[in-house]
Amino acid sequence: MSAIAIPVPVTRERLTPHDLVTYFRCPHEMELAHVLRATARSSPEGPTLALAVRTPPDVVPLMHSPLPQPPVGDPPVNEGRLDIFPADLLVYEDEGEEEELPILFPSEQVRPDPLFLRHGGNLIDDEMGLSGRPDFILQRSGGIVVPVEYKGTHPFHGLNHNHGRTFDMIQLLTECRLVHAMTGRRPPYGLLLYGDVAGNGEHEGWVQLPYSEAAEHWLQAAVASVRADAVRAPVPSERTCSTCPPHRDGLCRYAVTHYTGGDEPRERFHRLRY
Repeated sequence: MSAIAIPVPVTRERLTPHDLVTYFRCPHEMELAHVLRATARSSPEGPTLALAVRTPPDVVPLMHSPLPQPPVGDPPVNEGRLDIFPADLLVYEDEGEEEELPILFPSEQVRPDPLFLRHGGNLIDDEMGLSGRPDFILQRSGGIVVPVEYKGTHPFHGLNHNHGRTFDMIQLLTECRLVHAMTGRRPPYGLLLYGDVAGNGEHEGWVQLPYSEAAEHWLQAAVASVRADAVRAPVPSERTCSTCPPHRDGLCRYAVTHYTGGDEPRERFHRLRY
């Protein structure tokens, strides 16, 4: 009697807002980051297993991101701090972000919503297979609930559509979807706050990013594309490679720049190299 093969359930790859940002920049960077997280979980002393990446050694690098730009247009940057009104409530704050919030809420306007704490502060979207933690969530007049992503950078410098602000928008769109999944109500927009930490707040600003049906359809297609990508080819460029953590740790064979950010040896990563 021949043995009956029992199919092994395939676990759907759960993605985060940061995963989508990283994939948009370079799919191979996201692949390496995922494998590093998986190997780190397998050993309490850090990643010690060989890197089992899906990217083949003879892959042809891409010239640009495999994902199209999200359909958000070019929303204007508003100078100064975001106005907070008496009816606004702070209903969620990511752990560790308390001192980063560039907005002061009186105690009577801070009301954590247990809905967002059900999974230890993680927002879960089972339908799309997403999870993540916005920096903050505001409840505004009329009961509108919107995510807030805070960046301590200058809002009027170095944030062109090929780099900074596009990444911020992708992250925020994904957080809008997470809020939608948790509350059952689509947020009409999300908020990007720029705090300009280096400039001591001299050039603060904020962007109100619409979360339209077109943006959600883009997100659905992007998530499907990431999961269907069996190659996860690199998109090497001087700009992205210079700030890539896996490249910094000597794990990427496709990088176009040499990392010079430190001289200390990284012995625990030596065994993980290709």
